[in-house]
Amino acid sequence: MNKEDLIGALAAAMGQGGYSTTKYEESRYDSSTGTLYCQGYIISKSSVDEAVEYFRNAKKKCDRMADTDVTMRNAGLYYQVAIEAILMMQKGAIQNGGKVIATNTQ
Repeated sequence: MNKEDLIGALAAAMGQGGYSTTKYEESRYDSSTGTLYCQGYIISKSSVDEAVEYFRNAKKKCDRMADTDVTMRNAGLYYQVAIEAILMMQKGAIQNGGKVIATNTQ
């Protein structure tokens, strides 16, 4: 058994079978558990929720400085993109029977 097979078997034994083993495989979001499987990572619902909260707080900080700093205005927009992408992923998964699948090209 090679290293990838062993990792896959361990993940399956822990109820996380079928996750992406390389960055070239499909990423997916499972709305029934709130888990994001991305580039070999298994990201829990709480981590996804914490990411949204982190981006919201960072955007608020940027927004406070946006009037005097164009760079901060742009950074705030980038944080908003991240927030919207996560929310769209979550909403899309619910509308598509519980899962959103995206093929990574990098």
